[in-house]
Amino acid sequence: MQRVIHLVVLALGAGLAAQTALAQGETPPQARADVAAKAFMQKFDSDQSGGISLEEATAQHKEQFKLNDKDGDGFITAEEAGAAFVEQAPPEMMEAMKERGMPDPGQTFVKNLDKDNDGKVSAEEFEQPTKESFATMDSNGDGVADEAEAGAYFEDMRAKMQERMQQMQEQMQQMQQSAPPAE
Repeated sequence: MQRVIHLVVLALGAGLAAQTALAQGETPPQARADVAAKAFMQKFDSDQSGGISLEEATAQHKEQFKLNDKDGDGFITAEEAGAAFVEQAPPEMMEAMKERGMPDPGQTFVKNLDKDNDGKVSAEEFEQPTKESFATMDSNGDGVADEAEAGAYFEDMRAKMQERMQQMQEQMQQMQQSAPPAE
């Protein structure tokens, strides 16, 4: 579950950075991480200080939380999260998810972030993955993530994702090899 949360944070917080890095095609992995770090800095370093504070890292999440909390009660429910996902996802993606029997994205969102198990996500719960990711990114603990720290973080995340993908591929191959032959 922790891996899912970090991936959500990465997707929400560094969407621009990831798009930029992926657009580089055959660029070596470290160079992609450096490009992602530069894009991340440009997106979040609102005071142009050359580093990102926790406040800067969570500022956009505060706005996103307000947008998703449609009834303004200070919580995001599965229904609100699901509606936000439907608004942002292409219709084909939603259809494919239904066809594959994937769980409702709003329910998955709440399940992954609702730490007190009250069935909804508070602003604090919503920001927690970002705070955890920021603490990891700020490797020297000075309260500011600079471009080098961001690059190292993105490279580490890329390597972990690549490792997980490799493991999944190996598991799929093992399943195919051990499956009884089709008649």
